[in-house]
Amino acid sequence: MGEQPTLWGRLMARKNGEVPADVLEAYQRAGAEVYQLLDDLEVRRLDVVLGTGDAWSVAPATQAALVCAWNAFALQLLGDQLLVADYEADPPSVGYVPPATAEQALSFYGQVAGWLERARRAESNPSFTLDVAVPAPLPPWTLDEPRPDAHLAALRAATAKLRHHAAAGMVGFHVELSDPERRRAHEHVHELLAEIESAINYAERLWAPDLTPALHHDIEHRIRLAIRRLYLLGQLIAMPALALRPLPAAAALPAPAAGSLPGQPGFDPWCLTDPVTRGHWQHDPQAQAAVQALWADDPDPARTLATQVEIDLATARGDVAIATWHGYAVGRFASCPWSPIYEARRPTIIAGRRLAPLQHFTYDVSAEGVAWGQPFRRQILVGPFYPNPGR
Repeated sequence: MGEQPTLWGRLMARKNGEVPADVLEAYQRAGAEVYQLLDDLEVRRLDVVLGTGDAWSVAPATQAALVCAWNAFALQLLGDQLLVADYEADPPSVGYVPPATAEQALSFYGQVAGWLERARRAESNPSFTLDVAVPAPLPPWTLDEPRPDAHLAALRAATAKLRHHAAAGMVGFHVELSDPERRRAHEHVHELLAEIESAINYAERLWAPDLTPALHHDIEHRIRLAIRRLYLLGQLIAMPALALRPLPAAAALPAPAAGSLPGQPGFDPWCLTDPVTRGHWQHDPQAQAAVQALWADDPDPARTLATQVEIDLATARGDVAIATWHGYAVGRFASCPWSPIYEARRPTIIAGRRLAPLQHFTYDVSAEGVAWGQPFRRQILVGPFYPNPGR
């Protein structure tokens, strides 16, 4: 951003419980290329459509590149707008943001690199095929209650920009309507567009400088709906055949199979540990003691294991995989039991947590603090995560 917070701004930010935004600013810089990439691919697509009169004739790899570039663009835009709106609303505390804003922005930024990488690969490889399910849903909102005015301002600004780009894509969205399937896809896209326009227009008519909490909540609800549908619309415009498919929905998970519990024959105390580094921890006396203490302090090991079974089943179905970056595993979580970092490949639900394609997550299980009266922790923790430079 360039600006630096004043001493007074830093003091007030800390007093108000805000957190440094240096990580968010790094993601803002790193993903800035998506804006030019989407423009370049849109020009390429438009050249083909104007020459043939048909959006379906765009090369499959170019369609895949456009889908990935659109997703990267939308997520980058949402993260950027949250950061910009917070800074504009409170200039003295530039460089700091509320924790909720940081969490929401990171949930968007965390998927940009994965979509961007795939867009670049599709752009350079005519035989490229996607390894994640599309159309992908927008990452979940981190909280449901209304946010501060700056948050709502960010969503409104992002909606306007997404709407503008989607409208530009619709200019070149031509299909041969004599084909029944293509006509159905065309109608589906226009129905989705009508839903978006209705939500945005109604929210804008509700808008006023001084909003009651009820109106704030209603406007934010409708803007969030429009953003989710715009995220989907951009993917359907980029790859028209997607409009023939049912909208993405998380599949129900089968009941976890029963397994051995701690103290029973056949129980593996390392079943939560990253398989790549498991051998190292098994030969580390301190790690051995930590894992034994973890299971000894777990008040409900069956519940802990049930979530791992959900992850294993999702992995077997291909909904989840070990997260990689340029062919190498991202790594494992930093604390005992050193769980792997996973990547969702399809929309799914693990332990009640909705996960969108390319979201990174780990299974955070910990007995830290149990001796001081704190609860045992077992949760699905969503990234982004950083590769471990060491073991």
